[in-house]
Amino acid sequence: MTKFNRKDFSYHGGYLMYTGDYEGRPVYEDSERVHPSNVGRGIDLFIARFKYSGSPIKMGAFKKFLVNNFTVEEYAEARKAEGIESSPLKILESKGFAI
Repeated sequence: MTKFNRKDFSYHGGYLMYTGDYEGRPVYEDSERVHPSNVGRGIDLFIARFKYSGSPIKMGAFKKFLVNNFTVEEYAEARKAEGIESSPLKILESKGFAI
């Protein structure tokens, strides 16, 4: 199991992504919709979207709890679930995260 590395988080346009390698990380396959330079490159893992700056959920607290309580594979697997239970907040709440 791979621990989150704080340096491998990327935040742009309201989206927090994880760019580090982990076991089972999907990669871009060769197709007409993928640029040749991306073939074989790992796909970044969506972590959460922080749409509003006035939100009661702060990105720093969210990341700290995520890093301290989850492995990358565990979080990626939880994101694959169906419905509301796969939302980033619900995933963290499953281990005691509180706003």
